[in-house]
Amino acid sequence: MTDFQPALADADLSDNNSRAVTLNGQKVLICRAGGALYAVENRCTHQEAELEGGRIRGCFISCPLHGVRFDLRDGTSMGQLTREALPTYEVRVVDGMIEVAVNN
Repeated sequence: MTDFQPALADADLSDNNSRAVTLNGQKVLICRAGGALYAVENRCTHQEAELEGGRIRGCFISCPLHGVRFDLRDGTSMGQLTREALPTYEVRVVDGMIEVAVNN
């Protein structure tokens, strides 16, 4: 079952930044890019490094370890280091709180 979980206040995440949270045991990275919100698994599919702190440009985040880029919209990877896409999560804002849909 998928359930939206409150993650953090919408006002706490500025543009082109990210924040890692753990929801129902899943490590999720919430990103704001170009004013839009995205949520992806906080784990690079190349070598399992956390993506938190990776540079966000346009709709892409770069892994801080080796620079692998992922499209925040659908999780697809760019470049040669990995072909495995990032899991993505549905995200919404309700009453000033960012909520993420995670599996129970």
